[in-house]
Amino acid sequence: MRGSVEGVDAEHWVLTTDEGRTLLDEVGSVVTPGPGDVARWRSRAEPAHVTAALRLVEARRKGKTKFSRADRMWLETTGIEQATAEPVARHKAGRFAGRCGVAVDLCSGVGGDALALAAATDGVLAVDLDPGMARRLLWNADVYGVAGRILPVRSRAESFPVQAGAWVHVDPDRRAHVGARARTVADYAPGLSFLRALAAKVPAGAIKLGPASDFAEHFGGAGYEAEVVSLAGECKEVTVWFGAAATCRRRATVLPGGTTWTDRDADPGARIPINPPGAWVFDPDPALIRSGLLDGYAAAHRLSRFAAGVDYLTGPDRITSPFLAAFEVLDILPLDLKRVRRALAERGVGPLEIKTRGVSHRPEELRTRLRLSGDRPATLILAGGHGPAQAVIASRVTDGR
Repeated sequence: MRGSVEGVDAEHWVLTTDEGRTLLDEVGSVVTPGPGDVARWRSRAEPAHVTAALRLVEARRKGKTKFSRADRMWLETTGIEQATAEPVARHKAGRFAGRCGVAVDLCSGVGGDALALAAATDGVLAVDLDPGMARRLLWNADVYGVAGRILPVRSRAESFPVQAGAWVHVDPDRRAHVGARARTVADYAPGLSFLRALAAKVPAGAIKLGPASDFAEHFGGAGYEAEVVSLAGECKEVTVWFGAAATCRRRATVLPGGTTWTDRDADPGARIPINPPGAWVFDPDPALIRSGLLDGYAAAHRLSRFAAGVDYLTGPDRITSPFLAAFEVLDILPLDLKRVRRALAERGVGPLEIKTRGVSHRPEELRTRLRLSGDRPATLILAGGHGPAQAVIASRVTDGR
């Protein structure tokens, strides 16, 4: 119903009338509505309104993973999937703050980035071709108290005339092809040629790309900064900064704390040695790995890999950093499940965290095969790579990342 006027109108009725809000509350109180629930609601409201209430409830539930005020917002499920999470949007908007008057947000959707930009700048022109998204955005702007600083504009991103001096944010559609999420920038809409032309035409801005995209191939040259952003240990996006907004070539950022590491902090071309696991093993944040800055970071902190081709690090001392999950090594074994199970049982291990890289074993299958019955927690780290696979029994330090 994303592009359906009738569907959007029905959602608006649900949100703005007493009868609609009552219906929305009733639908929201049922975790998994059954046929009887739907029949009961349809006996008192139009079928289109019941369907709209069901959509809104589902979208708001999904939206809680990205927005702190999702329970009051006007959301849409596809828009939620592509929307920028609130902490990430605020982080990006911080670079716009005080450096531009009006910002332009192309492909604004439900407003994840526009809301944050409106709070950080003098105002935002929020551009989207879908009229339903403009209505949702205005509603959400009111929820966040920035309605007076957002002006929705219905237009194709490619034909919108960006005013002179404006900084631009663009979130191209990564689902332009039905049934698949684009992994290459060439499949985005607007596509690569528009994005590169935009970066050459406006003074500064940001391009939002998926974390699995081939960003290095297309935006690895001079004039671009590729910032890989993770939130709570999960890679969320690659923000390509250009023009006056670019400050380096590569950056890894960990949210919500905002710790950052760039290619200017250490030699990004450094190569670190391969050494057996020491007293401590570290699992790097995905932003550090995806940005291509892992080796430079490890070299600067005198860490090595303990398996060739595998992104686990090791060293003699504990390092406390948002970029590293730290594990104190208890035992090191060849990857022989019988020996591993015996060693874990001897330690009385029951609750077991399993981390794997470079091996075919799946954590849930391993947990079933190990059949542990103890009560002591531990972490099992399996590493394959270019050499004999290793099993490290360790204890996670929880006051780090």
